[in-house]
Amino acid sequence: MHRFFVIEARRLLPLLFLLVLLVSLSIYDNFFREHPVLAPEEELKNVVTFISAVRGELSAPPSFEVIETREQWAVLQQEQQGLPDYPFNALYEFAVSAVNSEIKSIQVFPQEDGFSQVQVRVTAKPRFYHVVTVERDKVGVNTRWLFLDEADRILHEVVLPPPEPEPDK
Repeated sequence: MHRFFVIEARRLLPLLFLLVLLVSLSIYDNFFREHPVLAPEEELKNVVTFISAVRGELSAPPSFEVIETREQWAVLQQEQQGLPDYPFNALYEFAVSAVNSEIKSIQVFPQEDGFSQVQVRVTAKPRFYHVVTVERDKVGVNTRWLFLDEADRILHEVVLPPPEPEPDK
């Protein structure tokens, strides 16, 4: 005759629990959302993108290098036995190596003397190495590389191509 549709409350409890979780997660996301941190506009103009070729742990004294030839890359791999093999292309890229430091950013500032000043910002990290590659087109041919710490102190300077030695008089 008449049919009744009976729903047991214990069968609805898991669905109700999932619904409460979904609503609470949505509320949490709205209140505790992280907003991206943007750099000031003037810093964004000179920033050069780089690719991390390799990073890891290495026990060696602090050093900073800019590698421009395949031979220099081979010497770096022989000196630092922990470096994995990376297909470095000397025609299109520079490799920048920092031992006991991590490279945070690279910025290029053209100068009036025809050189480009390349500022490599690093943070000190013991037993850590970081090797990145930078496109040659974005940096230029005549470059003055400055490795800076968090307080903008110059840790090391590399000039490419190296200056010619002056003849003795």
